[in-house]
Amino acid sequence: MNFKQIEAFYWLTRLQSFQKVADRIGLTQPAVSARISGLEDAFGVPLINRDSPTFALTEQGHEVAEYAETFLSLSEALTGRLRAGRKKRYTIGMVGMVTNTWGATLRRKVSADPDIGLVDFHSASNVDLKELMRNGTLDMAFVTGEAGLPQIANSFSVQFRVGWVARPDVAGQISRALTPDEIRGYPLILYPHTSPLFRPVADMVEELRRRPNARHTGNSLGNICDMVRAGYGVSAIPLAAVEMELTTGLLTEIPATVQLAPLVTRCVHMNRARKQQSESLLELARQAAREWAAAHPRYVTFMET
Repeated sequence: MNFKQIEAFYWLTRLQSFQKVADRIGLTQPAVSARISGLEDAFGVPLINRDSPTFALTEQGHEVAEYAETFLSLSEALTGRLRAGRKKRYTIGMVGMVTNTWGATLRRKVSADPDIGLVDFHSASNVDLKELMRNGTLDMAFVTGEAGLPQIANSFSVQFRVGWVARPDVAGQISRALTPDEIRGYPLILYPHTSPLFRPVADMVEELRRRPNARHTGNSLGNICDMVRAGYGVSAIPLAAVEMELTTGLLTEIPATVQLAPLVTRCVHMNRARKQQSESLLELARQAAREWAAAHPRYVTFMET
């Protein structure tokens, strides 16, 4: 058994065609068939049910398929790590809330430091950043706690207060804090299921019980902020993301009797193979986050860990 045989079998389970696998990995169809046969010989069992009228794996084939995916994932991760060790650029991943707040301050600090070198920033969701960490694309990552990853020791976190926000013409006249049931009566802009803000909002408005008004969905924090500005409805937003609009009166915060949990961002990944550069960039990030939080104390809290 060798890695090339495992690779061919993996793609065969996905594409279910010897010719498509040949096209995918740049071989002839007979060469692919030879690799699959060699893998079967190595295990001593058939992996493909050749009596089936359509493509089908045997019971043993299904078992091998699970391991094949793991082998390829590990190979991809190792290749990414080794490649990252050779590259001169350093890549920092961050969720949108970081990108649009203290991340911009970090970018300016990086640009002003001649000793740091080239740094690329990659803004994405928790889900996408976790995959990029796994395959070695990122050297450092700042995500929310919902990503389920442990925080880097001797790091820091930034806590963003979350509140209900709308345009004044959508919110109407409000003289007191509203209950969840009253907020449920507004047209709401909701988050995708993969968002760290989906569950707290879903739990509060209990969408499965009653839908008295329109329900809209945005695919990112930036998109949802734009929908709120455009008057689609009310949404729960980290208030720092719309601080200027709240200050100028373009948007208004709707007081609520039940407070939403804050959104907490933290560093969960550092490339230890590039220790000196990683530590320097983490310190710049710490400075950037602390400075930004100090300048926006109403909605943001900086916390050392």
